[in-house]
Amino acid sequence: MDFSIVIPTHNRAELVARTVAAFLAQEGASFEVIVVDDGSSDDTASRLQSFADGRLRLVQQANRGLAAARNAGFAQAQGRYVLFNDDDIIPEPGFLQAHLELHRRYGPVAAVSRTQIPDTLGQDPFTCFWRARAESGVRGRADGALLGRGGYWFASLSLERARLPANPFAPFAGYGWEEHELGLRLWVQGIRPRLAAKARATHEDRVNLEGMLHKFRSMGRVAWQFYRMHPSPQVALWTGANPLSLALKRWAYPWRVAERMLQNRGWEQGARAGSAYRFLLEAAYTQGLLEGRGG
Repeated sequence: MDFSIVIPTHNRAELVARTVAAFLAQEGASFEVIVVDDGSSDDTASRLQSFADGRLRLVQQANRGLAAARNAGFAQAQGRYVLFNDDDIIPEPGFLQAHLELHRRYGPVAAVSRTQIPDTLGQDPFTCFWRARAESGVRGRADGALLGRGGYWFASLSLERARLPANPFAPFAGYGWEEHELGLRLWVQGIRPRLAAKARATHEDRVNLEGMLHKFRSMGRVAWQFYRMHPSPQVALWTGANPLSLALKRWAYPWRVAERMLQNRGWEQGARAGSAYRFLLEAAYTQGLLEGRGG
C-alpha cells in the first residue's frame, strides 16, 4: 500500500465528509483513509459510516486535541507513506499521484501539498489578507522546490512512515508550534520539506481576525514550551522566546495599541490594512509570549 491518509476531525461533519469523498475518488496510488474523530458531538461518525468503502477506517476517541488525534491515526497506519491531512483540506484529482511522484523523484523528503484558499470563502479585507499571506510562501515555486526549515506544514504533508517515531507529535498546551517541533527533528535527520506543486487542494477554512488573534496569542504562550524542549539559540531566535527578542517585540508591538485599533476598525477599508493586520498579529503573539514566559 502506498499511502495511509490520517485525517483528524472534531465537530466538522460536513467538511470531513467532503474531504473523505475527494480522497476515495483519487487514482494513481493505493491507499487507506484513517479518520480520527476527536470527541465530536455532531453526526461525524454516522456521516462517515455511510461510506461503503473498505479503504476507510474510523477511529474514535475522547477529545484530546490535534496532536493526540494525529498520533492515534499514525498508530493505525500501514502504508509506506503517511499523509497527514486536515479535515478542511480537500484534494483535487491527481493529488496522491503527485505526492507519490515527488517521493520517487527525491527519496526521503517531506512532501508539502500546494493548497489554496478559494475565493468562495469570502472577499472581505481580512480573508483577502490571509489568503495572500498563506499562499505567498509557495506561489510561483517549482514542483520539488525546497521550502526551508519552517516548511513542514503538516496540515497536508506526506513522508515515509518508517522515518517517524511512535507518537511523533508532542502534546503542546495550546495551539501552535507542534508542527515546527516535529519539523525540527526531521530537519536534523536530513529530511527536507519540498513542495508537491502538482498536489493541489483547496483549504476550506473560514478565517476571521478575532480567531487568528486568538491563535497567535496561543502560539506566543506555547513558544516557551517549544524552547524548553529544544533550548538552543536557533529556537530562541525563531520563536522570540528569549529576553532580548521579547523586549524588542514588547516595544515594537504594544498590546495597548492593538486594543485601540480593535475598538475602531475603520482602517480596514484603507490602503494600509495589510500592515495593520500584520501589526495586530505580531502584537497578539507578543502578548502570548509575555503571558507564557513564567509557565
